[in-house]
Amino acid sequence: MPFLVAAVALIAVLCLLNLLLTFGVIRKLRAQAQEKDAKVAEGLIIPAGSPVPAFDAVTTTGERIARDDLGETMLGFFSPGCRACEERLPLFVEQARTTARATGRSVLAVVHGTEEEAVPQVAALSEVAHVVVESEDGPLGQIFDITGYPVFGLITSDGTLAATAFDPGRLPAPSKAGV
Repeated sequence: MPFLVAAVALIAVLCLLNLLLTFGVIRKLRAQAQEKDAKVAEGLIIPAGSPVPAFDAVTTTGERIARDDLGETMLGFFSPGCRACEERLPLFVEQARTTARATGRSVLAVVHGTEEEAVPQVAALSEVAHVVVESEDGPLGQIFDITGYPVFGLITSDGTLAATAFDPGRLPAPSKAGV
């Protein structure tokens, strides 16, 4: 009988040790996934901290917008047919609706593709953002040096790209109400 009690106690200790190690591994994997998300965005757009050159674009509604007119701006680049874009588009729309509009932050969404291809994305984005549709080598894509999709950023009111992300939920909260 004492051997049975010792065996059960040993198994219980081993199970607790296994549980602690499992929690440690899960924590480490989550941290690595967050680091990977941050690094993915680095190669897709100009680096955070870069000044954003002045630009002038025409939205799908015919409105002319310029960099200086936007103030603090949440930015998103999408491409029709991009599976990751389809997955993150609802997150971007929700982020724009809850965070950006509530604080006065402008929202600019750029869809790289033809007008016909971009129809579903434009429909989803139009209610919360200024939407520009242009070819992949269009002026906004060149200014931001876009090399992949989707990618998101935050432009400060002084014209600096303050943050970039592969997930719109990872953009920082607004510092103050935009202009």
